[in-house]
Amino acid sequence: MTTRRERAKAQVGQLNRELEPKRNETKKVNQRQEKLANFLIDVAKYVLTGVIIASLFDEMTNKLSLYVLGVSIVFSTLLVGLRLSSKTKE
Repeated sequence: MTTRRERAKAQVGQLNRELEPKRNETKKVNQRQEKLANFLIDVAKYVLTGVIIASLFDEMTNKLSLYVLGVSIVFSTLLVGLRLSSKTKE
């Protein structure tokens, strides 16, 4: 004969075994999102560094387009990277 408490523990154990693959799957998704977020943030840093270094050269004919394109890439990749990283922390 089993008591209610033992049956409840058995049910909880069974539910934990059923949910374990789903937990691993969400961990993998979170790790991928975190890696992608870190990559996008790094891309934003590299583009910003490239824009700053390129602006130091006098041979540039159209610096305004360089600034506009560079800043738009930096903000877009940084925004997506930060959104993804905030989703992985939850």
